[in-house]
Amino acid sequence: MMWNWKSAWLSIILRGPIFLGVTIRRGFFASLSALITECVVCAATAGFYGALVQNLRDANPLWMTAVFLVFIVPAFFQVIEYLLHLAHGTPHLRVAEIISVGVSAVSSLFNWYAMRRGALLVGGEGETFGADVHRLPRLIYDFFAIVPRKIAGRGRRGVDSTGDSRTAKPEDS
Repeated sequence: MMWNWKSAWLSIILRGPIFLGVTIRRGFFASLSALITECVVCAATAGFYGALVQNLRDANPLWMTAVFLVFIVPAFFQVIEYLLHLAHGTPHLRVAEIISVGVSAVSSLFNWYAMRRGALLVGGEGETFGADVHRLPRLIYDFFAIVPRKIAGRGRRGVDSTGDSRTAKPEDS
């Protein structure tokens, strides 16, 4: 599989408004042009990226997969996005790209997270788009709760003055 239509649609829905919003002061046609450009870019790049994530979602070592899927591939696609918008003459491109890079970082991690849990997959591995959309609120919540849960879990175990974790003893309570 070389294209993940679920990733493409979700990327269009998430990223299209960025370019629409930053160009709105330039008028309807400038905004519409930037939106259409972004939709075309997202359809191609996010669809390919989603297929890549789906194929590599369980690859090891995890750290190398993370670097590749969260930094290297999105950086490549950001350059393509920037060059296409630059060639198209999208106004306020710097602001849009700064926002877009931030969204890419978070969405890349989320895409990998969701696919490792069986969501947003296409082909024989995937469920219906409706089933995935139904799961999205819980997946989003769990995704953003990872860091607070890790911090809370560390606090419950106890941390000594050097910052080292240790198992809390009954007398520490």
